[in-house]
Amino acid sequence: MGFAFRLLLGSLLLITNLLAAEPPKSAGRGPYAVDDEAAAFQKKQLQEAERLKEANPKQIRLFHEVLDELLNEMAYDVKSGQISGLKNLSIRKVSVSESLPRTYEDYVELLVAERIRENAKIRMISCLPCKTKNTRIVDDKLLISSPTTNTDDLNRAANQLGIENFMDVVLVYHTTHMVLAVQIFETSNKEMVWTRTYNSETLKTRFQKLAIDYSQIEKARTSDEYKPDFRYLVGFGGGSIPNVETSAREKSVLTLHVRGTEKFDNRRNEFGLLLTLNMAASALLSDYPSEGPTTATETTTQSTELKATPFTNSLGLFALYAHNFLGTLESYNDVRYGLNAGLGLHLASGYMAPTLRAGVDTYLGRRFSVNASVIVVGQANILLDGKFVKVPGGVGADVAVCYNM
Repeated sequence: MGFAFRLLLGSLLLITNLLAAEPPKSAGRGPYAVDDEAAAFQKKQLQEAERLKEANPKQIRLFHEVLDELLNEMAYDVKSGQISGLKNLSIRKVSVSESLPRTYEDYVELLVAERIRENAKIRMISCLPCKTKNTRIVDDKLLISSPTTNTDDLNRAANQLGIENFMDVVLVYHTTHMVLAVQIFETSNKEMVWTRTYNSETLKTRFQKLAIDYSQIEKARTSDEYKPDFRYLVGFGGGSIPNVETSAREKSVLTLHVRGTEKFDNRRNEFGLLLTLNMAASALLSDYPSEGPTTATETTTQSTELKATPFTNSLGLFALYAHNFLGTLESYNDVRYGLNAGLGLHLASGYMAPTLRAGVDTYLGRRFSVNASVIVVGQANILLDGKFVKVPGGVGADVAVCYNM
């Protein structure tokens, strides 16, 4: 009887183990076919991610690297004086995505306060009452409030610490990008003073580190209003410009250039006006005082024929077009080149001639450039003794060292 009972118990245990065992995962239409497909798909995703990481590891950026770029972008706006009118500021609250630890709220608050203190002369006030919660019983109900949800508590904390402006910070984290949003409002009337949103996909801070001009980089939002970008150049140099008198002394001039152009096509092209002021070298260099024996001179007869006197001061006014060879982006660390061409007039007292000029611009750093141009002056008509006299033109050139304002 005992042997039969043990045999029956063993059979039951064997059947139970067979039923509990996981059936083979075949490619059939059983309930495990979906799990097989999901596992295979996940495995392919992991393999593709590893392949992309090995192929181009620079595309995968660390979380703190992206966060630092967002904060640097905000620091650049603060340094440019966008919130310079504030006397003091306090960070009321910081919100982060649910995927991030709550300790990042205090961490982001410290980083934001650090960037503001480094780039602006604004008093940062730590608002401890803003982080406390008040509890009270109203009509046998327990009410919990804080300055972040109750305006009375917020005003009380602001009056207690003398806070004039509050800042709220939001950090949104996605697997593909991050967004940092900040806003500043006044404590008295809750009016919005300043608000900005920084997206890791449209950052410009990395270009700043490469000494690349911001104005070239296209804005992420096409709805932004167009803001013209101008270039103003003031230069001084010398050259040779055709005159009424053909002697080399009268053609040599000192020149002052004033250029104003508007940039377009990502700074590759410019169009505007060029003004040149020229002074003949003969007006500056007279005979040096000397001593020596005097000699008798023969008396000569004067001719009654009028002769045009060379002008000593002249003005050039041109419509100027310039094309700059910048590549993909303009870097102030590199020497850049450009070509320019201008069409206008060469003017003096009683003298006007059509003029064409073409030149080469060499940009050195951010502020300085050298301009070398060839000048072609056309034939002019001058009024001499009631009659128009034709004066031939000629070819000249000038070189000027310019300062980019």
